[in-house]
Amino acid sequence: MTWRSEKSPAPWRWRIEQRSLIIDLGKPHLVLGWAPLGGGAGRAIAILNHQIAAGDRRASERPRPYLAALARRLGLGPRAAAAMMTGADISKASYAAARRGRLVVGAWCTAGCSNALRIGDPATAAKAPPGTINLALVVSEPLSRAAMAEALAMATEARVAAVYDAGITSVRSRRPATGTGTDCIVIASPAGGPAHVYCGKHTLLGELIGRAAMRSCATALRRCCS
Repeated sequence: MTWRSEKSPAPWRWRIEQRSLIIDLGKPHLVLGWAPLGGGAGRAIAILNHQIAAGDRRASERPRPYLAALARRLGLGPRAAAAMMTGADISKASYAAARRGRLVVGAWCTAGCSNALRIGDPATAAKAPPGTINLALVVSEPLSRAAMAEALAMATEARVAAVYDAGITSVRSRRPATGTGTDCIVIASPAGGPAHVYCGKHTLLGELIGRAAMRSCATALRRCCS
């Protein structure tokens, strides 16, 4: 296994193992998102993004126990990880970071576009095709609960901008897509210590979140959807 990092060391490490992107946070972090395992607001010491095989009903029909078992195989307790699933090639995962001084934001993305949709498209009654955009972001400094929610909004805007810039269209309406029908985002920041209260687009933190997320998404989209 090989740990990967940027030239300027960030306070996290990551690797790919057992078809999983494993982001080791090093210590407990607050996490917020809608991952099948560890979704909602909670704490974790790792974020996982796992590639499932096409047609794996055990994973798609019971994602939480499937991912809990994966976390145990990787040496993590199920309550210690926030875990997502994807059908995208995990080896094409993209990483980008944005830094100003000691403040660093890291972003990891995997992308598939066969399920691309535009917000407000008619609901899909039939089984949706595989294809999802998963995004994980880690901030090097603590965030308040409100800032965590705002960071989730900033990351979502960044994903939408990257999808729009890539010229991807909805498989339902043929209009410019804003994501896929199964996208997932997880945000993490260190637990404890003085926290950032805001991270909107007027703030440095919002700028770094946007830059890291857009770069990571854009690269993943080029690798997998062009």
